[in-house]
Amino acid sequence: MITELQRQDFDKVQHIINTCSTLEVRAVVSGYNPGRIYVDDISDIKAALVWIQGQSGFQLIGDPQSEPFAKELPAFMTTHIEPELAELTLDSVEIGVQDERWEEVLRNMADKRELSSDNQQVYRFHSPQGTERVAGNEETDANVQHLEQNAVQLVRVDSALIHHRKFGNSTFLENKITYFWSTIDDFLKHGFGYMLVHERNNEIMSICLSGFVAGQTHAIDIETVEVYRNRGYAAVVAKAFVEECKRVGLQPYWDCSPDNTGSVRLAERVGMVFDFDYSVYWYPLSS
Repeated sequence: MITELQRQDFDKVQHIINTCSTLEVRAVVSGYNPGRIYVDDISDIKAALVWIQGQSGFQLIGDPQSEPFAKELPAFMTTHIEPELAELTLDSVEIGVQDERWEEVLRNMADKRELSSDNQQVYRFHSPQGTERVAGNEETDANVQHLEQNAVQLVRVDSALIHHRKFGNSTFLENKITYFWSTIDDFLKHGFGYMLVHERNNEIMSICLSGFVAGQTHAIDIETVEVYRNRGYAAVVAKAFVEECKRVGLQPYWDCSPDNTGSVRLAERVGMVFDFDYSVYWYPLSS
């Protein structure tokens, strides 16, 4: 019978995440990032459905031939999961998989609704630790110097910046953090980030922070305020983030759609290379 695990029992799926490359699942299982886990059989777990709050979606892990999931998951989704997604004002069910054998289960879940799919690509930093600086870092230093002359500062996110709310759009930073993390204190304990701020305008311009964390790996999340986009600011905060990862022995992790050419170019610009991809399926909620 499909059962939702309590948070203190998330480690019961450790044996099936060994073949799961996606950081987001590991981050939820570790308890760093918020999420929920549903398993096929609490007494003999072979597969799990993981809700990843920071993605507003699920991932299926484990054995795609799990009999309880094959028989019970479609009805469980319709009865228990989809009403909760509707309350979150979501209009579709999104589920990532690394094993294409899950497609049959997903088609049964969608039933008569259209099942769509796409790929996500993951980039990582593969240069030997400590042997070289992030590609283009000299250019970043020059950019930062130029920015400083124009009242724009690169700053590391810390408790004072968050809690003193000194910027006119401080809620932009707070909302970014609480989208991925249960609390701001959790982010400060396990993650880090950089921002570009405009001192004369008293506002945040661009942010790069740890979206998900598992072990020494930090998933990168970047966003630039709309009025400041297409000026190269995202590259400045991204390079600062990756440079710190290099300096302290962390592994940056970049997850994006291959169709998002701007994100792909930025990942490559800061020295990251393609590592693996996985599939994402989605279908509309029941009407």
